Amino acid sequence: METKSKKLKPIWIVTITIVSIALLMAFGALYFNYRKGKEKTYVDNPKAGDVYEMIDADGYYSTAKVLYVRNDSVFVTVNNMKTDQAKGISEIDIDRNYGILKDAYSKKKLESLFAQDSIFAINRD
Repeated sequence: METKSKKLKPIWIVTITIVSIALLMAFGALYFNYRKGKEKTYVDNPKAGDVYEMIDADGYYSTAKVLYVRNDSVFVTVNNMKTDQAKGISEIDIDRNYGILKDAYSKKKLESLFAQDSIFAINRD
């Protein structure tokens, strides 16, 4: 009987590993969909203080902070800094990096940018 139990151990290890990986992937997919759904509501209802993580036409990453919303227009201030990697955005998202340069978007334009992944994340306090 001992020889059978020794042969089953590697099978159990592989099975547990595969099940664990599958559960992690499922949780990751659910979280991604939850976050995108939440961000979609942020695009539909922008508020002052929202920070849009964006990629520009040149492939650089930066942020834009919503200053105020009027009717169908969203007024933002653009971050003066850019980075070549998305993970560097948190380092440049500092109040002193936002200058006086302002930009305005219609809500439809924001929805379009979000759908195209030009706005790939939205942070709301």
